[in-house]
Amino acid sequence: MPAWNWPHGRVLSNLGQPSLFPNQETQDPLRIESIALEIPSLRIDNEDILAAVVESNAAIPADQVQRYCRELRFVLEKCGAREHYIRDRVHGETAFQLIVKAAHRALQEADTRASEVDLLIYCGVGRGFLEPANAYFLSRALGITCECFDVLDACMSWVRALQIAYRFFASGDYSRILIVNGEFNVLEHGYPELLRGASREKLRYTFPAFTIGEASTATVLSAGGGPWSFRFRSDPSHVNLCTVPLEGHADFCEPGESLAPNGIGQFMSYGHQLLKVALQQTVE
Repeated sequence: MPAWNWPHGRVLSNLGQPSLFPNQETQDPLRIESIALEIPSLRIDNEDILAAVVESNAAIPADQVQRYCRELRFVLEKCGAREHYIRDRVHGETAFQLIVKAAHRALQEADTRASEVDLLIYCGVGRGFLEPANAYFLSRALGITCECFDVLDACMSWVRALQIAYRFFASGDYSRILIVNGEFNVLEHGYPELLRGASREKLRYTFPAFTIGEASTATVLSAGGGPWSFRFRSDPSHVNLCTVPLEGHADFCEPGESLAPNGIGQFMSYGHQLLKVALQQTVE
């Protein structure tokens, strides 16, 4: 069995993930009615990842692979990464199943009928389509006809969607909004390609991928009373530290930049540098 099917992973069932904030009482203008979480059933740990790295690099000298694995194990333990959940494709688990399930659970926890939703925002980096918006597929699966669009801003997407919803509530455009996030990227933009290669240089821009798992959340919002505050800071000077480049990406950025060291469609992140920048700007 190929390494990316994770033969050592453990399949879980009946996880029963609860909503995080059901029926939260607040008088704010944007009320969070519920947040539901769904995670996939295949659990892998650091030993599974290291075993897959060894299996995927049989053509590389064993001592080089072992040295790479020792360094990878050290940084995984240092950052606290222990277990990750990804889809069990061998048994037919799909991202869309989990996304739809999270949406249904959030609506149930919020005591909201799907027909009451008048805007659906999908904010996941994980997506099957550039066109149309992924929100349309979800709206159809839920059996509702409402306005739909996607919001994409990497790890900030959910918060950006929340801010957009807040503005819509303030203008009186909508009364009930569903935000859905599907982060399913490990198999599309990571494994098995990122398991191959065993150099310290590759680890610099690949390590963060080994800390990532998968999940879906759905958030039901309604309008309420007093103000919220959203404060953001964007710094485009560090855009080259974390990317998932598309085919033809060179036509959409400044010439000469190296933004795809792991290849087209593969996640890369200079995690150490990114953390240093984030800490510095947080202090500022």
